[in-house]
Amino acid sequence: MADDLTPAAAILLACLAGLGAAAAHADHDPTRPPPGLADNSPEAAQAVQAAPQVSSIFRAGRLVFAIIDGREVKVGDRLGDGRVTRIDETGVWLRTPQGSRLLPLLPEVKKRPSGP
Repeated sequence: MADDLTPAAAILLACLAGLGAAAAHADHDPTRPPPGLADNSPEAAQAVQAAPQVSSIFRAGRLVFAIIDGREVKVGDRLGDGRVTRIDETGVWLRTPQGSRLLPLLPEVKKRPSGP
C-alpha cells in the first residue's frame, strides 16, 4: 500500500504517524504542570494544596532558594507544618512533626546511570 502513495501522501502519512507517537509520550513530560493545576474546580485546588510542588531551584554562589507553589523559600523558612532544612539538586527537604520529608523537584523523573 505504501508503494501506491504519492511522495506528498507518504510524507503526510509519516507526519501523522509521528504526531501519534508524540501524543503517546506526552503523558511522561516532566515539565507539565501538576494534575489539577489548570482545573479550577474546588476538588482540584484541594489536591494541589495537599501536595506542595517544587517548580524551580536556584543556586547562585551561597544563595540557594526554591519556588514552591509560586512562593520563594529558603533554608529556615516555614512551609505548612514544616521547616525547610535543605535545598539540593533533588528537591527541598522539610522537617515536619512526622519526620523528614523530601519535596522532589521532578517527581516523575527517575535517575538512572548513563552507562551499562
